[in-house]
Amino acid sequence: MNKIKHSFGESTVIYEGAEVHSSCDVGPFTIIYPGVHIGENVQIGASCIIGKKPKIGKNQTELSTTDKTTVIQSNAIICDKVIIYNGVKIGEESYLADGSLIRENVTIEENVVIGTYVVISFNAKVGAKSKIMTGTNIAGNMKIGKGCFFGAHVCAVNDNKPFDLKERSQQISAEIKNDVFIGAKTTILPDLVIEEGIQVAAGSIVTKDLRSKNALYMGSPAKIRNHEK
Repeated sequence: MNKIKHSFGESTVIYEGAEVHSSCDVGPFTIIYPGVHIGENVQIGASCIIGKKPKIGKNQTELSTTDKTTVIQSNAIICDKVIIYNGVKIGEESYLADGSLIRENVTIEENVVIGTYVVISFNAKVGAKSKIMTGTNIAGNMKIGKGCFFGAHVCAVNDNKPFDLKERSQQISAEIKNDVFIGAKTTILPDLVIEEGIQVAAGSIVTKDLRSKNALYMGSPAKIRNHEK
């Protein structure tokens, strides 16, 4: 790959095939790979990696065809040491804090806040105006609606049998509807639905569908505590 000339400093590496708007601010030691499109007034911190392609493992053969555009839309803020893989879409006005890791083909809509050291795995989607706090793990293929809140150190997983290798498309994560509140240190197991407006108390373990809209669930396993009709 050939580097291109730019005005962001000698220690910043931008490869041919990347498009970075001249109004952007890119920090030192950041690498931007081909196929990246960065819109107006985006701020990117130091030591970031943007547009990285994943390595292909035993259950990741579908990644052999991964060659998609990575898009960061206008006025987004990408803080220091953020890694964004190939095929990611980040919406306008979104904020990614230090050390966050966004895997391939993730979609983050507009006005989303991603906290420090959050991991969002492959093919996940985060709806507009959602917030995901420090140290949370979002599983691959997970769908999160608009206006959701995830407290610190929430753990969502997508495979109860990790030693039975399956293609990524066969790993079924939770689906979180709009305006859901997930308390800190909650665990969310695979292949379930949390309905709109539900609140899950901190430290709960969600093992099955939570279907009563606008209700409060808590405990291990999470059970309903009240229900506003």
